Amino acid sequence: MLNLIIQSDNNEIIINSNVSGGTVIFFAVLVAAFYIAFYVLRSIGIYKLAKNQGVENAFIAWIPCVWMYTACKIIGKGRFFGFTAENAAVWVCVVFSVATIVPLASNFLNYFPYVMYYLQGGEISIVNGAGGIYLDTGSDFINHFDTYAVILTLRILSVLGYLLRIAEIFLTVTVYIALFKKFWPEHYILAAVLSFFGLFPIFAFAIRDKKAVDFNEYIRRRYYGAGFTPYGNRYYGERGNPYGQSNGNAGSEPFGEFDNRPDEPFGEFSDGGKKGNGGENGEERTDRDGNDDYFQ
Repeated sequence: MLNLIIQSDNNEIIINSNVSGGTVIFFAVLVAAFYIAFYVLRSIGIYKLAKNQGVENAFIAWIPCVWMYTACKIIGKGRFFGFTAENAAVWVCVVFSVATIVPLASNFLNYFPYVMYYLQGGEISIVNGAGGIYLDTGSDFINHFDTYAVILTLRILSVLGYLLRIAEIFLTVTVYIALFKKFWPEHYILAAVLSFFGLFPIFAFAIRDKKAVDFNEYIRRRYYGAGFTPYGNRYYGERGNPYGQSNGNAGSEPFGEFDNRPDEPFGEFSDGGKKGNGGENGEERTDRDGNDDYFQ
């Protein structure tokens, strides 16, 4: 039998309700159906993307945990810590798989005895009180996993799981961002954030038939227009330079607008007001090549 007990802060019982076996089975089936549906959606999405990209062994997308390998192969040339995603696919897959398996092993050691006790007809109460949520069992309950070896294993798995969880979060978000930048650049940030919170199977299924795009080219076309720089001019390799001048006039004087320059603005203060005369000795102020210093 399964009981649900809710206590107040001073341990007074607010709710004490029995949960029937049929209710337990219903919720177990509902949760299983939810996970299976998301598993199928994600697998179809990754498999289709892999097939469209010509990735070998695309069927790996259907294998739990290992599907991350196929996702990295789909990303291809995206960079991960100095390596391309396709070259780092094995290591990403290993970290992701271990980070998934460790919590499962920890939960198995923690809760398997309680599940077996319940299936054998024992009474378990799920208590939500001031000290948090915990399981309360009958007097005949014996936890065969309550040994020094199992307790030590659980502690090791707890520390390892914490470190792997950090690595898993970083790698998963990186893969999501790279994947959506390639197949859904318009909303890649939003899609990556929502995917991190569990909606990745839905988005993977939604983009399964999209074509890969060059993200840099997409940004250039969206914000600068095709073939133009941020300054509105064409690129250096195309006809015309970024400052609006034609390459054909490259030999012209860059300051040609000063060709018809006026006389020296303060020439009236020199001897006779003539351009080029200056100083007390009346020497002409010119360079050796005859050009005026003022206009260089």
